[in-house]
Amino acid sequence: MTNHTLATMIGSIRIQLKLTDETVVVAHGRKDTRDDYDAMISQQLDSPLDYPPLVQGILEDDRVTIAVEDGIPEGEHIVVAVVQYMVARGIEPSRLTLVLGTAVDARIQHIRQRLADLSLSEISLVLHDPKNIDSHAYVAASETADAIYVQRELIDADVTIPIYCARTVACPLSSDLYGIAPSFMDAASQLRWSIAWLEDNVTQLHQHENLSQEAGWLVGIHFAIAVVPSLDGHVAEILAGKPDKVFRQATELLTSVDPNAFDLVIAMVDGKEDQQNWLSIARAASQAESLCKTDGRIVVCCDVKKATKGIRDLASDAPSEEANRRLLKAHVEDAFPAAVLRSIREQRSLYLFSSMKPNEVESLGFAFIDSVLSLEHLMEQASKICIVRGSQY
Repeated sequence: MTNHTLATMIGSIRIQLKLTDETVVVAHGRKDTRDDYDAMISQQLDSPLDYPPLVQGILEDDRVTIAVEDGIPEGEHIVVAVVQYMVARGIEPSRLTLVLGTAVDARIQHIRQRLADLSLSEISLVLHDPKNIDSHAYVAASETADAIYVQRELIDADVTIPIYCARTVACPLSSDLYGIAPSFMDAASQLRWSIAWLEDNVTQLHQHENLSQEAGWLVGIHFAIAVVPSLDGHVAEILAGKPDKVFRQATELLTSVDPNAFDLVIAMVDGKEDQQNWLSIARAASQAESLCKTDGRIVVCCDVKKATKGIRDLASDAPSEEANRRLLKAHVEDAFPAAVLRSIREQRSLYLFSSMKPNEVESLGFAFIDSVLSLEHLMEQASKICIVRGSQY
């Protein structure tokens, strides 16, 4: 039997696992990692997929909005590279607006500081708040007459360019091909989508997909940028151009993972601190569930530091469906990840390897993993093991 070692960084946690030939390692992300962001952006925006060079489609007085989805690997570097590309080609900073899909203050301040360091403080920075309906504009209505609202700056701009992370279609909160749904929709629209996903309502999910594409067309999005992740939580490739071509090619670049039945699935949230959050845990657990036996165990390795308000609701003893609907309607932080994890926790044994304390983890209904040694001990008890790298994608 040959012994191998898997080494990776989960936020600030260094993991080195001893593997055997019986351990299967899979990933949706690509093996190769690139960090030449300026070169990748220049190449893609100069020669986009099925589209002329980007700046040829931007007039002198056009207002340009760049919508940046949350959770993009190395997102700050990519956003700055896009902005620098545009400014270098004559687009005035005062005509640029960045709409950020994150509420993480440290990330926002870092982008703000990067822009200031580059003398680009004239660029407007807008934070998407789905609960603030006044910051949204109506674009369409669903078949059930439910109104769909999108962040106003995306609609008011002459040119809107979304940047999103390519993820598998089954991944919770994966972006549509226009990069706006569900990330930049209002809270009510996000709620309907979340409930449909949790209830695995294929009909409603198909309706939401069709509606999001209609909304993207009505907003007038003709160009998109997709970031293809690497298995270690960084960037493998960047694609830009016509939205449907970008989406298709980006998702095709993701590695397919054959469903199988494993006794133990270990889901690694590879990457930096900005990837270490509860949505990444929910995505990782969801990916792992599809590979796990009904009586199997799931371990998520993610360097979260504390439970948020939505996650603390997992301590409730209320029935799952009732608790999830109540939680989602409250629109508290991490409500959707909590609902996903509650649903999975009912079906599988769920372990968490993080920076949290044992009593905090166990109060949420998760089993606690305190070290790599404990994880390896758990592996010794399983006959079929799967490790999923970059499981947040």
